[in-house]
Amino acid sequence: MTKQEREFREGKLIPLLIRFSIPSTISALTIIMYNVTDRYFIGQAVGRNGIGAIAIIFPIILLLNATAMLFSMGGAALAGIKMGQEDISGARKVLGTSVFMVIALGAFYTIFGIVFQVPIVKFMGAGEHNIKYAIEYNTYFFPSIIFQLIFNSFCAFVRLEGNPIMSMIINLSSAFANIILDYLLVMVIPLGMKGAALATSVSNIIPAILLTIYFHRSSLLKLERRYIRFNKIIFKGIFSIGISAFLNQFFNGLYVYVLNIQLVRYGGEIALAAMGIMSILRNFINTSYVGLNQGRQPILSYNWGAKNYKRVKDTFYTSISITAVASLILVTFIVFKAPFMAGFFVKNDTELVNYTVKGIHIHLGMMISTAIYLSCTNYFQAVGKGYITSRFIFLRLIVLSIPLSFLLPLKLGAIGALLSFPIADTTAAIIAVYVMRKEIKNLNYRQEIEDEKKKRGIRR
Repeated sequence: MTKQEREFREGKLIPLLIRFSIPSTISALTIIMYNVTDRYFIGQAVGRNGIGAIAIIFPIILLLNATAMLFSMGGAALAGIKMGQEDISGARKVLGTSVFMVIALGAFYTIFGIVFQVPIVKFMGAGEHNIKYAIEYNTYFFPSIIFQLIFNSFCAFVRLEGNPIMSMIINLSSAFANIILDYLLVMVIPLGMKGAALATSVSNIIPAILLTIYFHRSSLLKLERRYIRFNKIIFKGIFSIGISAFLNQFFNGLYVYVLNIQLVRYGGEIALAAMGIMSILRNFINTSYVGLNQGRQPILSYNWGAKNYKRVKDTFYTSISITAVASLILVTFIVFKAPFMAGFFVKNDTELVNYTVKGIHIHLGMMISTAIYLSCTNYFQAVGKGYITSRFIFLRLIVLSIPLSFLLPLKLGAIGALLSFPIADTTAAIIAVYVMRKEIKNLNYRQEIEDEKKKRGIRR
């Protein structure tokens, strides 16, 4: 048993969770920094139409994130379970299969996006004032899709090796490159939307190269050429765990698309531009939660594989407590600082700022329920029960969020569209807590069985 495995089994939980969650949260937030820097500089250099164009493109970004989550959650969880079972060769096969599939899917997305670029942005709701900006951005962003998928998919495997600091460093290298290049290419040269897209593309390439070098040199999850191929059995395992993460991002993208259409219909282009700002704040908060959940994931996966169910239960209780407190602080800060948050992205547009402030209070004020929902549902992914998470995703987005975004505006207009998010997430959180209480009872029962086995083993 390695030192890292012993720490997963026996180390003090709070220091362990902090050591893994803080770097993973910082790493996750660097993804948001891409969007923040893009929208900030575009807002300053291009204005309302540029931010509206980014809002139109955002569902495409969520599709790419969905694909990456399939492998970062499904692949890393499966590899972690195999490591808990002391099957290192199996964990390496999971990594190799994930690499093969990420490259294949990235190539498909790139070709499809370039060939059908104009129909895609029109379908997403681009209008006469922002379509040219959306097309210009995509032209220089699509060629880097493979690198973005590699970057977003495989930092989770670095954390699984017990190296969250390295994962954070790789993420930060990308974020800092993006900030510097955004400033140079959007404000100094200036290239506008083209510059923002080029900055993002280069900043995707840097971490992808670093990750490739890392896994070639790794002694634990070493990337070996013989394993970089399609393995049906392994992919089925990755898919069964990670599909819930994929569906979460995919249906989120669908929800954002519907929400954009409804906001334009009932609130006009100012509502769409405001959503461009609110969506980045919403994803900033969501990504903070995801970072905390990613930090605990290798601990949950390993101990589930090792049949140490008390440790699994204790990890869940400790992590959801930390998440709830952090959520309360973060959401309160953003709601009370809404005028600053809105004004940060645009200048000399008081109408847009005022509209966005009102929207933040309505749309984001109940996001502590999102924290509780994600903490419960991500637990099931980590222990290989992704099918349960998939059902919750269907409930939250298909049964609640999307229908509410159609129904509520009929009486409340654009405000109704904004209310669909907090109502859906609060309802889903209440149901998730109920299901999780049953899961805790199941963990207690499993642990009793394992304790009894150990007693019999001692008697022998």
